[in-house]
This record gives sequence, C-alpha cells and structure tokens, in this order.
Amino acid sequence: MVATEPEPLTPAQLADLEVAWAELQQAVKEAGVTSFRACTRDGSRWQDNPESVRAMADTIRRTQKYTAEGIQTGPER
Repeated sequence: MVATEPEPLTPAQLADLEVAWAELQQAVKEAGVTSFRACTRDGSRWQDNPESVRAMADTIRRTQKYTAEGIQTGPER
C-alpha cells in the first residue's frame, strides 16, 4: 500500500482549521491541561482535520465536566 499525500487545504478549510484550533486551545486552557497525546488509527494527521481537532476539544471539555462533578455511580450517572 502506497501512502498518498493529502490534498492541500483550501483557504476556507484552513480558516476552519484555525477556528478549530482556537476552540481546542480554549478548552485546554479552561481545563488546565498541560499536555496530551493523540493519534489516529489510520496514521493520518488529526492536527490537520478540523473535525478531529474539535473532537479533541470536546473530549477535554467532557472529561473536565465529568471530573468536576466527581465520580458518579448507579442510575444517577
């Protein structure tokens, strides 16, 4: 299998990626995250995909909310 280079992002896609990164940076700041690692299953660069960057921001926000609320057990969770 030969790896192919992804198509260059359009100006609109680059702008969307920039906004997604701003969202991630805000989530990281609010959560007090100092570092994290992420990878994809297919070896693609998640950093270049606005949806992936937003998914990371959402994961950080949900994790922060869950830990702020404390561990919950039972049906109330």
